[in-house]
Amino acid sequence: MKNILSFIVLCLSASAALAQKVTYDLIGYAPPVAWQKEVKENTYVSYTTTNQQSGGYCQIFVLLGVNSKGSIAADFEHEWQNLILKQYKVTQAPQITEAKAEDGWQAKAGIAPFAFGNGTSVVMLTTVTGYGRTASIVALTNSQDYSPAIQDLLASVEMKKPAVGASATASPAAKPTSKPTALQGYMDYSPFTKTWTWRLRQPPP
Repeated sequence: MKNILSFIVLCLSASAALAQKVTYDLIGYAPPVAWQKEVKENTYVSYTTTNQQSGGYCQIFVLLGVNSKGSIAADFEHEWQNLILKQYKVTQAPQITEAKAEDGWQAKAGIAPFAFGNGTSVVMLTTVTGYGRTASIVALTNSQDYSPAIQDLLASVEMKKPAVGASATASPAAKPTSKPTALQGYMDYSPFTKTWTWRLRQPPP
């Protein structure tokens, strides 16, 4: 079955090393190897790497699931407002792509640039909704070099169907149960306009 989160942020040939899969609440995934890990109890687990020479960085957050607002559109808007707009100086509307529902899950993803330090970074939000619950992954970077790591983590995602009446608590040992349909695309950066465009690539049949 095709994976709902297998989208390419930028077309690069390199591939980041991935660890064995772990599970955080609703999301099973393979984290990047040798990145700094941080766990904020009942909130998120994050992975961070930096390059002291180039100034490049990447940070990926896997967030705890919460109760759905009733639709993928409402959930994504709520997450964008609270996780992105309140945290980062994003002034542009996100480039958005969506996938059809499969196995009871729907996904919606968006990306936008923001000013950070003396340059431009991008923030990517991927929200997955199903069975009355929703969970998100947020990625931040200022370098194309980390696009394969983001792609690989998202491509590894499997969603765990929540138990009836489950509360918003982490369950690291739980096993994921389903992989919804593919969502593919890539980010194209224009050095002339200094903007990012999300170009959708149709998934294979």
